[in-house]
Amino acid sequence: MKLVNDFLTRFQNLTPPDDAVRRAIASAVFFVAKVPVKKEDVSISNSVAFIRCSSVAKSAIQVARGAILNEIFQEMPKARNTVRDIR
Repeated sequence: MKLVNDFLTRFQNLTPPDDAVRRAIASAVFFVAKVPVKKEDVSISNSVAFIRCSSVAKSAIQVARGAILNEIFQEMPKARNTVRDIR
């Protein structure tokens, strides 16, 4: 008899949908840096999350970049495969 784990191994490498990652990034930026960002302002390209906002907000995000990434990875551990940096 096969274990259920054998059947579910094909789903272990799935990454979260882009929309869920963008929503997690927006909420983490607001939680950590107190910068309101909509998920529509976040775009992901080549494992880098680009956020459209003012230069003052970008500076606040860059200062808190490590804490923001930690918050994202605690909420969605599989997001490590999707996002490596925030700019």
